[in-house]
Amino acid sequence: MISAEILPGLHLDSRRALWLSGPRLLVVADLHWGYAASHRARGNLLPPWGDAELSATLSALIADYRPAQFLWLGDALHTLTGRAPAEAFLAASPIPITLIAGNHDARWPESTARSLHLAPFFFHHGDTAPALPPDALEIIGHHHPAYLHSDGAGTRLKLPALVAGPRRLILPAFSPWAAGTPWNDRLLPHETLWAATPKRVFALLPTRSLSSRPSA
Repeated sequence: MISAEILPGLHLDSRRALWLSGPRLLVVADLHWGYAASHRARGNLLPPWGDAELSATLSALIADYRPAQFLWLGDALHTLTGRAPAEAFLAASPIPITLIAGNHDARWPESTARSLHLAPFFFHHGDTAPALPPDALEIIGHHHPAYLHSDGAGTRLKLPALVAGPRRLILPAFSPWAAGTPWNDRLLPHETLWAATPKRVFALLPTRSLSSRPSA
């Protein structure tokens, strides 16, 4: 297990998961189960890859942390076409999994809740702006934040990242297909960008010379 404590009791795992040690809660966002199947159904012949990797990583996280509960923070599916592997994982899970609806899976019958308030944390997907409870730490996904590094000579490296501030966390996308939205120049005052790589989790200073439009 490789992780870093980004706020007291909150740890970012290198596998793009957030661990809340107090309530023993694991959180992931933007899994996009069935991404390849959804594209293949529309005639875009992507390789049938991704769902087995999701299942293996989720199972490993459960085995390593032994959480009391798992939270999937929206966009668990890419489209309803690819829902079968997600539903199979839910049926076989040894622990309860709470689903928050995102913009990609809002019509999925398994996913109906729009938010979860577990004081002092308030979870929602991030595609809307609900009223927040007073003094809550907002935890969202949706934006797929990443850190983009450029050496000025043509080398560019993009890393999935978590945005951490005193009132808001934005989780990295858990999907292995997610490219990520560079967040270097989008940080608000007092926010930190935490990059997650297979062997290290570390904080990065923002680079103001890079810019891009957000995606979801």
